[in-house]
Amino acid sequence: MKGHADLIFELEDPKAVYEALIPETEDHIQRSEVRLKECPEGIRLIVKSEDVVSLRAALNTWVRLIKISWEMVRV
Repeated sequence: MKGHADLIFELEDPKAVYEALIPETEDHIQRSEVRLKECPEGIRLIVKSEDVVSLRAALNTWVRLIKISWEMVRV
């Protein structure tokens, strides 16, 4: 089974968050492919996985990373 998620995070300063996280997308250790894109609304997170378990793990990680990065930009 394959997994796929496409999320948009509406942020005040998406460029700063995007630039902080883009190097993390180069990590190919997981069973998921992660892409981050800037969009007019904020940041778009696209995750494709081999299975639902790896999709859930990748989403947990990336939602947390985006949240923490956004909080640090706001400080």
